[in-house]
Amino acid sequence: MDISSNYPILLWIKSLPPGEFVRSTWWAFPTLQSLHFCGMAMLIGIVGVLDLRTLGLARSVPIRPLHRLLPLAWVGFGLNLFTGLMFFMHDPFVYAFNRSFRWKLLFILLAGVNALWFELGVFTNLDRWQGKVETSSLAKVISAISLALWIAVICGGRYIAFTNSAAPTP
Repeated sequence: MDISSNYPILLWIKSLPPGEFVRSTWWAFPTLQSLHFCGMAMLIGIVGVLDLRTLGLARSVPIRPLHRLLPLAWVGFGLNLFTGLMFFMHDPFVYAFNRSFRWKLLFILLAGVNALWFELGVFTNLDRWQGKVETSSLAKVISAISLALWIAVICGGRYIAFTNSAAPTP
């Protein structure tokens, strides 16, 4: 008996047209990888600079204009969500049982909760942070956690290719 028959939802996901497109088109997977990298660069580039500024680096840079770049970080996140779903549909058996993939998803979830905490709890005092004003200790802790989580997301993503799945692929 084939192990894949134990996971009908994964078989169904794999049979969807987007996954078939990625598997059957020679340029789709490398294009998705490039787009995934660009999305990550947008997301981490903006969030990373904002976190580093909050931690005290480049205090002369006003934080308000950096904060206005966050919608572009969301575009990067959306691009990564789309390409990530395409990767998963390409072969869900590669990802569903992969420890690194699962850790990556957990770190993304935690980074989202952390970002929400930052936006609702810390950025209410945004106008006070202009110039050389020191950010709050809470803001620094949240920013340090953010940097650590996004680095963990990147590492988790890289390790997917080097981590064996817990279940064989069909």
